[in-house]
Amino acid sequence: MLVGDILKWNARTCRMKIGLIDGEERFTYGEINRRVNQLSNALLNLGLKKGDKMAVMADNCHQFVEAYFATAKAGLVIVPLNTRLSSEEASYIVNHSDASAFLYHDDLECTAGRIRKSTPNVRFIVSTGEGDKHVNSYETLLSDASDEEPEQDVNIDDLMMIMYTSGSTGDPKGVVASQRNIMANTNTMTIELRIVPEDINLLVMPMYHNGGLWPIITHFYRGALVILLPRFDVENVLQAVEREKVTFLNLVPTMLQRIVSHPNLAGYDLSSLRLVMYGGAPISVGQLKESMRVLGAHRFYTALGCTEANGLLLSFPCKEHVLDGPLAEKLGSVGRDGIGVEVRIVDELANEVPPGKTGEITARGENIALGYFKMPQETAETFKNGWLYSGDIGYRDDDGFVFVVDRKKDIIISGGENVSGREVEEIICQHPAVEEVAVIGVPDEEWGEAVKAVVSLKSQYKDKVEEEEIIDFCRDRLAGYKKPRSVEFLGELPKTSLGKIAKAELKRSYHKKYPCEPR
Repeated sequence: MLVGDILKWNARTCRMKIGLIDGEERFTYGEINRRVNQLSNALLNLGLKKGDKMAVMADNCHQFVEAYFATAKAGLVIVPLNTRLSSEEASYIVNHSDASAFLYHDDLECTAGRIRKSTPNVRFIVSTGEGDKHVNSYETLLSDASDEEPEQDVNIDDLMMIMYTSGSTGDPKGVVASQRNIMANTNTMTIELRIVPEDINLLVMPMYHNGGLWPIITHFYRGALVILLPRFDVENVLQAVEREKVTFLNLVPTMLQRIVSHPNLAGYDLSSLRLVMYGGAPISVGQLKESMRVLGAHRFYTALGCTEANGLLLSFPCKEHVLDGPLAEKLGSVGRDGIGVEVRIVDELANEVPPGKTGEITARGENIALGYFKMPQETAETFKNGWLYSGDIGYRDDDGFVFVVDRKKDIIISGGENVSGREVEEIICQHPAVEEVAVIGVPDEEWGEAVKAVVSLKSQYKDKVEEEEIIDFCRDRLAGYKKPRSVEFLGELPKTSLGKIAKAELKRSYHKKYPCEPR
């Protein structure tokens, strides 16, 4: 089955079932497939050919869903754009990807206008708004096109998507995925998460990120219901879960924390929730246990994935999330090998290391991407002999559970010693006054890098905790070379568009601020 076949199958088997809710609009699977066919045919009518790229800039909306499946049916390649990018950043991606078409939501007209001026190779521009002599109107294109299945020869190894990474260590890299890669991950996720037609997924993760796309595909794959929210808002999420009887939530830890700490949480009926998935960023074991106690341990699920895998590598299912007994010691793990994925932890010579020893997490499977678009050197460094080198450092215990120690690029080398910022964060999070923390390395004349903690405090502790208190807290719990040499307090830590702590942004700002921080 190809990605586009999912909707064709749904249109035959559950045509009248509501498959997508976007605000006040509700679409049956028959309607979704019809609109996707119209868009697919409209793009081909414009003159786009198989293999052409179309950049899409929109927050979660039904047009984004339609564009995703329409490009798949037309044999085109979709290039999702983060809506929080500057026009310069987005233009780089549009130009680098060789996009021939650009579709944007009319809410982003100002940014889109600047992008259009900087992307001369884009031949076709489509807006969800009215359009003009230079811009095609989305709805007009659909109304003028056939709703029959597009006549296009698409096969399983055709390219389907180029999704760009954040570029935290250089220029953004375009991860190239085929229909085979996407469908392999769809099969894996559907089985691992036990998605059924009765599931209702409230999608708060952005669709321009892989964490927002795979839930769409997997739930459509099973004929389930997807409800779109343009962005995360804790009140809207809680209201929607109660109103729509949501069964599935996929959250980053920051979102989860905001739900668990909501002052009126007990006033909402969340009994319909079958699965609360958390991931995309580190979570402290303390925060995880608190969340499990509040929402129910049996609902929790996590995994390790990445854009280069088009989704999942490792899986830690609900049944193994417990607060008592031997399995409770596994909390903090990202699980064991996902179905259809082989994971190895290797040393710098690519030799698999024994249980308990740290190394880089590598994986292979049909879900692994083909490489980076027009970046042969970066591709060779990350995709080696059929294996994806994830950049995550971790170890496997005797029971096969994998624990991530840190990102390879986030390891702090201080005085010749390797320090895991994640390990230090786990300790600082145990301080009762700490809301969030990011630990980074900053330049230091003597040590090369010094450990620095950037902390936000809980509201009741604002201005009541000083730097030395946090350092002393670590002194009793960490080796001397691991404890922070400095602590800085911020009202709130910077976040990415996913709600993750923007550690790369912090690194850049502190390296610029303290090019050579004193002892």
